[in-house]
Amino acid sequence: MPKFTLAFNINITNEERLELLDLYQRAFGAKKLSQEGEDIHIMMEIFGTGILIGPGSEDCKCSNNKIICEARFEDEKDFRIAYDALIEEGQNYSLEGPYPWATLLGLVTDKFGIGWALYYNEN
Repeated sequence: MPKFTLAFNINITNEERLELLDLYQRAFGAKKLSQEGEDIHIMMEIFGTGILIGPGSEDCKCSNNKIICEARFEDEKDFRIAYDALIEEGQNYSLEGPYPWATLLGLVTDKFGIGWALYYNEN
């Protein structure tokens, strides 16, 4: 079954990302799941939803949205169905890969302005 997460695409420093995690731990009991990279990527969970705090930037090619919805697929057919539906009347920013974290990555803004990062990973 696909997994749904959110990404906070905000241009803040590593120290500020750690402060954000601390704030959400105190406010919501957020659980840190992982922390990686020189430009820190923090994966946390709040009330059962995974949230990535990553190094956003003004020139992000995945849309101008501060919050990006993410869906992670283990079945390429499900990935393609979601990708094709979202690009109808939407904006496709890229369909590329492979990466170490995804066989395919689709970056889309749907027709309502919601940003999506779709990941497909081969088993």
